[in-house]
Amino acid sequence: AIGTFLTTLSIYLTMSSHNYLSFISDICGKLKTIKRTGWVRSGVPLPESDADHMHRCCMCAMLLQQEQNRKEDYEASTMKYHPSKVDQMKLIKMTVSHDLCEALAGDITPHCSAELIQSKHAKEEAAMEEIRKIVGDPLGLELFDLWKEYEAQETVEAIYCKDIDKFEMIVQAYEYEVAHLKNKQEADPSKKEDVTHEPLRGFFRSTNSSMRTPLFRRLDREQRQKRELMLRERGWEVTAEERQVDN
Repeated sequence: AIGTFLTTLSIYLTMSSHNYLSFISDICGKLKTIKRTGWVRSGVPLPESDADHMHRCCMCAMLLQQEQNRKEDYEASTMKYHPSKVDQMKLIKMTVSHDLCEALAGDITPHCSAELIQSKHAKEEAAMEEIRKIVGDPLGLELFDLWKEYEAQETVEAIYCKDIDKFEMIVQAYEYEVAHLKNKQEADPSKKEDVTHEPLRGFFRSTNSSMRTPLFRRLDREQRQKRELMLRERGWEVTAEERQVDN
């Protein structure tokens, strides 16, 4: 599978170096058409694109600029996440580019085939190397380094970006439930993979202990509480696994 993938990528080698138009259209433009795999699997009508997701992630990152971030959110063990200790421009760049590789590698999720999951990192790294060739340095190198930093999950900016990635996903899941989920008595219990007939529980279960930064841990908890009220109004129960748990 990697060989076939790299063969496909080699097409881009025939392009002139530093092809800015190709970067804007074939890479960034492609992200506007790639529908997020999780929403497609869940039967969401008109699911968001990768570009949609990264745009709101970037807006989430800008919340760190707000002076009214709660001081009580930060204690000795979490002070490293205080906004004053974050390179906020780097975080904004990371959030708006963290899925750039998917323009060439595709959106590979834990529900994809075992072969795809196993090759995910290699495909994404090869994609970022190719994107670097297309756009050229220094931007190409910066994008590649931001992706590597995000994947390594060692810096405070990378940890924030991962929290934002997961938080934006559950906000979107909630919005799809609000827009499409029927009252329980009207739902068809045989259609478990369709947001019209079943809450998007998996997205909340898989992220219930994901948040590490105080700001997005608090926002995540508030979002889950808001969702629970909405579901109860429609006759749905919420399992303990869908609520935030200590990490």
